[in-house]
Amino acid sequence: MPKPVYQVFIRNIVTNDIFELPFISLAFTEELNKGRDARVSMDFRSAKAIADVYNTDILFLFTSGLRELWIQKHEVKVYIGVISDLAIQKDDKGFLRVDIASVGYLTLFSKRRTSNKRVFTNTDAGQIAKTLIDESQVSDPPYSNLGIIFGSIAPSVNRDRTYRFDNIKDAIIKLSNENLNNGFDFDIDNNKVFNVYYPTKGILKPNIFFDEVNIINYRFRKPLVLSLTNQVYVIGEGFNDAVLFTKRTSPIDYRAVFALLEDVLADRDVKEITTLVDHGDK
Repeated sequence: MPKPVYQVFIRNIVTNDIFELPFISLAFTEELNKGRDARVSMDFRSAKAIADVYNTDILFLFTSGLRELWIQKHEVKVYIGVISDLAIQKDDKGFLRVDIASVGYLTLFSKRRTSNKRVFTNTDAGQIAKTLIDESQVSDPPYSNLGIIFGSIAPSVNRDRTYRFDNIKDAIIKLSNENLNNGFDFDIDNNKVFNVYYPTKGILKPNIFFDEVNIINYRFRKPLVLSLTNQVYVIGEGFNDAVLFTKRTSPIDYRAVFALLEDVLADRDVKEITTLVDHGDK
């Protein structure tokens, strides 16, 4: 009998027990420089059958500790993360369903913090991100080790940074192209390898086009005035008259057609003007 196209597995981090989940639906997403997530739904009876094999119940099986979840397509891993939420629902026809939510390993670093003061001076941005992950994973061994290893860390731009109890996930995203002009792209891949790409990940694919004939339905939305800014004040460290800041203004073409639209960005842990410039330009 051929194996199904998609398979879902979970692993007990402590015991290393691995078993396959018979799902009725699944979905997973990945967004560059933002991480990934997944949702898997099961028939309650199928979930209970697995729990019975382990002589336990559904709640203990899925929620009594950290559970790794991955999805395979044609036996190749296309998603990896951990179980973040479990819900049991009964519909109006009496059907019981178990819904499992998962987040990628990047999101787990939203539950990790830097030390009370961690200073980087003129340090490559990718190396800053790598160091934050590395120091977090060795901060409380073996409990702090998530198994993230390091791949290619492409040299990018040197930055100055001071962190105090900062959210590590947010700190890494703030160094990336998601937040800075001249930042980097990054990911934690399906082998739990952290990679940094500079200037960007991947290549341009100009031959990919939108073909409405082959799409059942679609929706187009373009945010306008309240989502636009063409002049921004970017504020760094300091207070009152001693505050570090820069004003960045877009080319005149954008101000001419939409009028002046101003905003303020706060990046209070930054003490170098070049980073404020990159943040404002982004």
